[in-house]
Amino acid sequence: MNAAVCSASSAATSIAVVAWFPWTRVVIGAEAGRPTWEVLHRGLFLRSILPFQGRLYATVAMGGSREIMQLYPRSPHPVLAHVPNDFGNPSLCNYFLVESGGRVLLAVHHLTAQHCGVEPFQQNAYKLFALDIDRGELIPVNCLGGHALFLSRDRSLSVSARDLPSVKSNSIYFSLRRDPVVVHSIRTGFSERLAVSCQIHDGKDRIRPSVRPFTIADHLLTYCHPHEWTKGLMFHEYHSIPESFEELTKNIKAKNSELRIPRIAVR
Repeated sequence: MNAAVCSASSAATSIAVVAWFPWTRVVIGAEAGRPTWEVLHRGLFLRSILPFQGRLYATVAMGGSREIMQLYPRSPHPVLAHVPNDFGNPSLCNYFLVESGGRVLLAVHHLTAQHCGVEPFQQNAYKLFALDIDRGELIPVNCLGGHALFLSRDRSLSVSARDLPSVKSNSIYFSLRRDPVVVHSIRTGFSERLAVSCQIHDGKDRIRPSVRPFTIADHLLTYCHPHEWTKGLMFHEYHSIPESFEELTKNIKAKNSELRIPRIAVR
């Protein structure tokens, strides 16, 4: 479950809590003074969700297209913009909403597997758009200036590289299945793998001890992946946990077993 605090539609000075369940495709909301939760949406395949200025937005898969939709407050015309299909098949792309510089950005990531000799490699391409909420338009963005984006499906961030010298400006940090930390330069279009020299296991067994101190990029990308962050693990080390890490797996299961979520009434 994920949740966000929004400005309640019933009163400007009140708040609402909106929660969504990725695997059941249900979005619910609760406003102050109301006795129960209310089902806001059903059956939506949500790709990326962003709270922004008291409202909640998401990229949504609708048939063969992708749209940006306002989840809360509910609107008679919730679809704000249609995502351009510049990369071909939308199912081969990832979509991320992120707030940067006081505006909503949409990052579209296209990943293709190619082969060079016998070694396969992956080619990354990104397109950035700024969402004009009032006009319902997506405006192409070619430069992030002094900012860098950290993207994941659970949480995305925009940070000022001027305040973090180890972070590259005008870049996008993200993760792939086998490469937990990758940085993509918007200016050159080149992607660099940052976690190759600090992998602690080969998928089966430990191959080296933890490489410390961790970089700022490691910490920020871990924050964007709450599954590891809430457990006190670093994402680039534990984005996958081999079966041989028996003690760690046992400790995680023991902590998870202590979690109790009470049932709530939903109308």
